Amino acid sequence: MQCMLLSTAGASLPLADGRAVIFGRGPESRVSDKKCSRHQVKLVANYEDRTVLVTQLGANPSFLGDRALGRGQSGRLTEGSTLYLVNQKYPFTVQFSGDSNGASSPTLPKANEIDPKETKKEEQREKPKPMGSAPCTKNCWEQRGSLMIFTAAGVVAREKIAGFDLDGCIITTKSGKVFPTSPDDWRILYPEIQPKLASLLKKGFKVVFFTNQMGISRGKLRPEVFKSKVEDVLATLKLPIQVILTFRTIVNFWQHSLFNYFFNKITAISLHTAVSIADAAGRPVNWAPGKKKKDFSCSDRLFALNIGLQFHTPEEFFLGWKPAPFVLPTFNPRTCDPNARLYDPPDASLTCSQQEVVVAVGYPASGKSTFFHKHIVPKGYVYVNRDTLGSWQNCVSACERGLKEGRSVAVDNTNPDPESRKRYLDVSQKMGVPCRCFLFTTSLEQAKHNNRFREMMPANKHATVNDMIFHSYKNKFIEPSLSEGFSEILKIRFVPSFPDTQSEALYKQFSEG
Repeated sequence: MQCMLLSTAGASLPLADGRAVIFGRGPESRVSDKKCSRHQVKLVANYEDRTVLVTQLGANPSFLGDRALGRGQSGRLTEGSTLYLVNQKYPFTVQFSGDSNGASSPTLPKANEIDPKETKKEEQREKPKPMGSAPCTKNCWEQRGSLMIFTAAGVVAREKIAGFDLDGCIITTKSGKVFPTSPDDWRILYPEIQPKLASLLKKGFKVVFFTNQMGISRGKLRPEVFKSKVEDVLATLKLPIQVILTFRTIVNFWQHSLFNYFFNKITAISLHTAVSIADAAGRPVNWAPGKKKKDFSCSDRLFALNIGLQFHTPEEFFLGWKPAPFVLPTFNPRTCDPNARLYDPPDASLTCSQQEVVVAVGYPASGKSTFFHKHIVPKGYVYVNRDTLGSWQNCVSACERGLKEGRSVAVDNTNPDPESRKRYLDVSQKMGVPCRCFLFTTSLEQAKHNNRFREMMPANKHATVNDMIFHSYKNKFIEPSLSEGFSEILKIRFVPSFPDTQSEALYKQFSEG
């Protein structure tokens, strides 16, 4: 049997049975009206009942006869009925030829009838049940928050998991562009991919594709369009595979609980047999002959390293290439020693029995606030911080008030240059008390890591620090010296302490700068 979508203008579009097609303005439809989106409708032919399911994607309505389809609505196009692609213009009809196994045609729905349940049936479908050892019986989409999960018919939960990045690992663009120019701008990256995946399935692995599509959360990509693309990729491979899509950054997504639930439902995963294949591997420029570009990041390799997965690049796994060189981030969180000495010189004292001013110098997220609240403020020092007081002028005034009250003062600001430090040196000299400097030695890379760690902690009370602030400090920084007027300079190390083992494990995961 064959199915054709035909227009009075001479356009024709073949529709395969059960295969989603995105259709709209362009050469295939011969429609140039800009009120018609390039992704106006999704069409799925059903050869058994000789109908085409039409789902509206574009902003302006399509029509089935005289009934409008709003965005997200679906209806059935039958033989003898008419689809108007946009605003009751550009009519198309459907024509089936041949017979479906000689069976008589079932009773068809009324022409042009719109069934509001079709949208839920098509877009949400039945949520998959926990699979255990039984295969999934039908293709299913499931959505949970910012996650969308497609489970193809035949997928079975396994102890062994093989996870693959989708873009750049399984598919690439047909156009040769870095980013796809249209929903159908894709092709399978290597011919070796399909037989290699089939071999993994025969060896008892569950195969999972994962992808991060930030364009959906930003409104630049409609979920329906990407879901159709996923279904087309799997239809091409003809293998039972699960696909997991997130709209947000991967950091919080790849936690053990989510990894276990969404990849495998109720079967426990054996991480030592799991494998991750992806292309963000930290490879430098010219990592292979042919003027290869450097990888855009090392995030995929770091993810595998963080949770203990075997890792391979697509070239290593599918083509058998030798491992390429790679570069890990400068800061290794696993070398951070919670038993290290806190400060130098070791014979110095953190607090003084005499009145004084202590001025901090260090990157945001270098541990200054935690240090002061743990070691200095409990000794009676007035705590001065620009985040709470709003300006350096208010901080200077608070410092002066504290000294007039006969108390010592701790200034918890970044103070990168002599100009910012001189404000407090002038106040201390005016009041006749010594001023010490506490130089926090945390590197830029570790400070950024600390900032990301804080963002993931539920009890975090710190404001998010962006890269511009970090690099502003770096550009202004001049190491403090005694010649500025300090009576002493202590170098303070970042020595972490954690409320529980889970927090410690999270801190020791690699992150990119």
